Amino acid sequence: MYLYLVRHGQSEGNAARTFHGRTDYPLTELGREQARQSGEKLSGVSFTRCCASTLSRAWETARICLGDRAVEIEPCPELREQDIGEMEGLTWQEMEERFPHLLHPYIEDWWSVTPPGGESPEVLSRRVNRCVEEIIARGEDTLIVGHAIAMSMILDELGLMGRDKLLKPEGFFSQGTYTAIRVENGVAELVCFNR
Repeated sequence: MYLYLVRHGQSEGNAARTFHGRTDYPLTELGREQARQSGEKLSGVSFTRCCASTLSRAWETARICLGDRAVEIEPCPELREQDIGEMEGLTWQEMEERFPHLLHPYIEDWWSVTPPGGESPEVLSRRVNRCVEEIIARGEDTLIVGHAIAMSMILDELGLMGRDKLLKPEGFFSQGTYTAIRVENGVAELVCFNR
């Protein structure tokens, strides 16, 4: 079976360069174009299932990617972005002012930081992993649309990328692309990343 991972297109939160996780920012016009780009790149790919985060930026990306395919989008709240608690909605400058001791560790070593009042990386990892296990158990080629951190959790869960590379330039999910993973006999293989 194959898993096709797509990060949502640019959201209004991305454009404003805020720290956000659970805030339900819609896609920008550029985000819709990026979703179309992902859909075009997937046009020759066959899948029978689509699972998406319930936040509108991921849901709309999934809808655009599917185009006229006769595939329903299945809501997967487990694929939502990390709850970042008191950091939610802050700009970079506001983060430096309110949480000067957290900004650089959060960016440089995300796995070691739990946002104040937010969700720990371990809790996030467990919820995303439950979703991925269920998807793999069904054995269908599946399009998965979510967020940068949740998509990274999938690579970690399947042993495809070391934590030292996740959310770094070499392991960051680009918008307007897709990533393909083949899962066979319980073994995952990264077929392409950000194609």
